[in-house]
Amino acid sequence: MTFATNITKRLTANVLKESISAYLSSRDPNGIIGSEVMYGSSRRVADMVFISNGHSYAIEIKSEFDSTVRLEDQLKDYQTLFDYIIIFSAPNHINRINTSIPDYVGLYSINKYGIQKLRGERKNRNVQKSEMLISIPSATIKTDFSVKGKLSSDEIRSVVLRKSMKDVHSYFIKYFKEKLESSASRKRNIAPERIVTFEDYIII
Repeated sequence: MTFATNITKRLTANVLKESISAYLSSRDPNGIIGSEVMYGSSRRVADMVFISNGHSYAIEIKSEFDSTVRLEDQLKDYQTLFDYIIIFSAPNHINRINTSIPDYVGLYSINKYGIQKLRGERKNRNVQKSEMLISIPSATIKTDFSVKGKLSSDEIRSVVLRKSMKDVHSYFIKYFKEKLESSASRKRNIAPERIVTFEDYIII
């Protein structure tokens, strides 16, 4: 199945993001989309993140100008945190990517004519509670879970690690969704001429 797009500009990563955002919104109009999101203990940056129906999606984009050299390491980091992982790739990378990624990672081909699903994403079973919690400021966790005492960041998180996976996951999704919504609201109020700095990355 192909999702028609209207790409007429040079297919850079930013142009592809516009098309991918439209596609994700068509899947879930109530979903929340974030771009350039810093995550986890590795402090890597995901091209896009999508929160939909109580689940998190890591979106990796490979334009025709990108390299796939770091893809394996990127996927290893994604799998510790996100429920689903999707790669949107230009056609020139498809064969290489398709033979090297886990079977639960979704793969979509994207070009100026549209988006074609080559392989649907499946639930990632490697998510870790510790990675979800390290993606959230310890002070926020301490307040939200009413953790008592003068504790270090690691100690605060160790207390909450005793919670079930379901509870930690629900908390992570709620925090993540609010963070992305807040960031989107701030960006709508930024003047066009403002220079974007490292601090403008969404940090979860």
